[in-house]
This record gives sequence, structure tokens and C-alpha cells, in this order.
Amino acid sequence: MARDFQDIQQLDSEENDHQLGRGEGPDTRGHSPGREEPFWKAGPQAFSTGCVGQRPHPPTPLCPFRSHQLPGMPPPQPLVLQRLCSKFRLSLFVLVFNVLLLVAICVTGSQRAQLQGELQTLQDTFSNFSSSTLMDILNLTSHGGFASDKVRLLETKLEKQQEDMKADHATLLLHLKHFPTDLRTLTCQMAHFQSNGTECCPVNWVEYDGSCYWFSRLGKPWLEAEKYCQLENAHLVVVNSREEQKFIVQHSNPFRIWIGLTDSDGSWKWVDGTDYRHSYKNWDPAQPDNWRGHELGASEDCAEIRRDGLWNDDFCQQVKRWVCEMKRNITI
Repeated sequence: MARDFQDIQQLDSEENDHQLGRGEGPDTRGHSPGREEPFWKAGPQAFSTGCVGQRPHPPTPLCPFRSHQLPGMPPPQPLVLQRLCSKFRLSLFVLVFNVLLLVAICVTGSQRAQLQGELQTLQDTFSNFSSSTLMDILNLTSHGGFASDKVRLLETKLEKQQEDMKADHATLLLHLKHFPTDLRTLTCQMAHFQSNGTECCPVNWVEYDGSCYWFSRLGKPWLEAEKYCQLENAHLVVVNSREEQKFIVQHSNPFRIWIGLTDSDGSWKWVDGTDYRHSYKNWDPAQPDNWRGHELGASEDCAEIRRDGLWNDDFCQQVKRWVCEMKRNITI
């Protein structure tokens, strides 16, 4: 250790001599900017981390140009060294910046190419979709026109069928209208063959003294009852004799029935035109009285046969049973 310390002192003396040869005094050493002190003058702390018997290595300088010089040349001046270090750092920064800029440009270009590819794909897809949609619209339009023609054709057929049905309905109504007459005619023809040509009445009609009578099972107002008889080619019964009166009462008891006698126009008349003044009558002694005490808002203008067989005038809107009368048919 003593020998190492002597060697260090000797090196220090040589350095001082060298500095004196250049005109530098010992007091100005270490005050020059950029001047580094020898590593052996760094103090005891410089050797705290080294091994015994080994010389510690001096710290690596920040600028490489300050630790190297050409042989035989004087060391570079501190200002020159600082400029060289500044230029080196600037060049290094510019180089790194250019590299980063180049990388960013490459990445941006790659992304732009990818986006352009995706955009082209979307445009192609949209174009295909538009074409397909247009074809679907054209197909729907053509099918819609075909459907419209078919609907019009069906409407025409339906109208024709409706007209045919109306014609068939009218024909059916006509047949139904003639059906009772045809039935009576057929019944009379059958009776004619069975009875050797005698006269006959329709089915469910009762024959008496050259006339046929039908006795209702339900009730109606006087006017509706008369209309029903007219549909059967008949009229409400016209009583012409005491015997006919007894026949009617016998088949209608115990119900009150309408007969074909009314004074709705102010005078009593039979519905078949028979002269009332000279015809048979069977009124109750106190009738007709045109009584208004029923508070029905009208007078008593229609005749009925009561349960006792006497006649009575009553309000025409009352609901009663009735009897239709028609002359017997002779069918050969």
C-alpha cells in the first residue's frame, strides 16, 4: 500500500510539471472549465468500492470526445468539446425523431390501406344489396300487377255469381208464391180421382157448404190476419147464415176470433164485398158501441166473434185468432 501511494504522488508531480510547462500555475488547476481531475485525486471515497491491490477505474465520461485525444496533440479545448457533444446529441435526437416519424408514417399508411380495403368491401356489398333490392322490388311490382289482375277477375266472377244468385232467388220466390196454389191443385186432383170428381179443399182446410175454412193456431192483429188470408188466395171469414155461424163457433171455441167485417172508413163492410145491410148479423145487443175506454188511442173498427157466439166491435190492433175462407175448387 505504501508503494502504491508513492506511485500516485510521483504521477501527481509529473502532471504538475507538465502544467507548468504550459504556463499553468498550481493555483489555476482545476478552475479551467472542462478540466477533469485525475481519478487518484477523487478522494478516499473513490477507492471505497474497489478491491485491495486493484486500481479503481475512473468513471466513464458523459461525452466520449473529452476522454480521447490523438497522441502528440494537445487536449481539445472545453468549448469545442461542448459544441461537439451538443451536435452529437442533436444529431441523435433528429435521427430518433426521423425513425419514429417513419414508423408512424408506415403505420398510418398501413391503416389507410386497410381502411380503403374495408371501404371498398362495404361499397361492393352495398352495390350488391342495392341490385338485389331493386330486383326484389321489380319482382314484387310484377307480382303485384298480376295479383291486381287476378283480384279484378275474381271480382268480375263474384259479381256475375251474385247476379245469378239474385235471379235464382227471384225464381225461388216465384215458385214459393205459387207453391200453396199448386199444392191445393194437387190435393184437389187427388181428391177428384178418389171421390169420382167431387169438389175438394186444400190440406188442413175444413170444407163446409161449398167453402173451405182454415182456423189459425196463433194470434195476429186484424189487418195482418187479413193479409195472411190473402196470401192463401182467401179472405177473413164472411158469415152468411146462422148455420155457418154455428160451424165457425164449433171449430173456434174457446177462442175469440176475427171475422171479415170492419168500419174503418166509417161504415161496416164485408171484405168480400157482400152487402152488409141485407146480410146475416149476430151482434151483441149492446154492440157495436165504438168504445174508447180502453185508452188505446183509437176507436173499435173491427168485428170479432166472442166465446158465446155473439159479435163485438174491438180495437183492430188487438191480437186474436182468425179464420180464413175460400170457395172450393173443382179440378177435372
